[in-house]
Amino acid sequence: MKLVVQIPCYNEARTLPEVLADIPRSIDGIDEIRVLVVDDGSSDSTDEVALRNGADVVVKHHGNRGLAQTFLTGLESALEMNADIIVNTDGDHQYPGKYIPDLVAPIVQGKADLVIGDRRTQDDPKVSKKKKFFYRLGNFVVRSATGLGVHDAPSGFRAMSRRFALGIYLTNPFSYTIETIFAAAESRQRVCEVGIETNPATRKSRLFRGIVQYLNRSARIIMQGYSMHRPLQAFGWLSLPFLLLGVALGMRFLYFWILNPNYSGHIQSLILASIAIVVGAQVFIFGMLGNLVRTNRLLLEDIRLRVRRLELKESSEASSEKEAPTSRIASC
Repeated sequence: MKLVVQIPCYNEARTLPEVLADIPRSIDGIDEIRVLVVDDGSSDSTDEVALRNGADVVVKHHGNRGLAQTFLTGLESALEMNADIIVNTDGDHQYPGKYIPDLVAPIVQGKADLVIGDRRTQDDPKVSKKKKFFYRLGNFVVRSATGLGVHDAPSGFRAMSRRFALGIYLTNPFSYTIETIFAAAESRQRVCEVGIETNPATRKSRLFRGIVQYLNRSARIIMQGYSMHRPLQAFGWLSLPFLLLGVALGMRFLYFWILNPNYSGHIQSLILASIAIVVGAQVFIFGMLGNLVRTNRLLLEDIRLRVRRLELKESSEASSEKEAPTSRIASC
């Protein structure tokens, strides 16, 4: 069984040596461990530092494409390296490498397809009370929307099986953490968490400038993920207030009309009830159309998955015919 540890990086030349030195090179149940660094157009010497400090493969973007695209590039490269398990960690050394065996163990044992490193932020003294509140709120929303019992949805320290990695496709440029959980819930992949402790922060996050921007982006990803993966439920709940308002006003008018057949009052309420019911019905129809689009998307993803498997099989057969270098830099 082959493990590939992928490290998305952007100007991480200072901390990358510590990250690479911390990655274990022998794990029970794993026959081969390879380290992949994805340089997202860094302006420092991240790619050179990576090779000097033990990275097996470095893939370098010509420009800065963002974390989500860098993550996808790493997955594609790891799959081309014939990885059976892929571990994603950060280049700022937030996540200790000693927990990698714990992450891969459930996949090796066949108990999970996605394993998330739970930072246990509620018990971490390094996390402020404000962040703890928003972490708790965000995780609650993700659990409610996906039905999965995750407690650290934003954690980027995770392991995934080859089967799970093959099906990942992202629609937002910001991050991969939450959207992949929605994808796991939709395809009913097995997800579990492993408790970890993080290293002290070496720098501020580059993903967002403040908590407001983080909440804004995360909220958009959650709403997009919920409406895309569960459109009927999303639009059904959205239509419910309009339908209830329309029915309530209509029943009110009907009550007075039954008591007095010549009743002509509350006409405005009757008009409002009609408008509310029409709007609610239209919103629910949007959900039905969204569900049809979802069905079509799942069919296309299945075709994409089958084509990708064939491509990787052909690539593996071709690469096995020639000897590959132990370390290299590839550009994309």
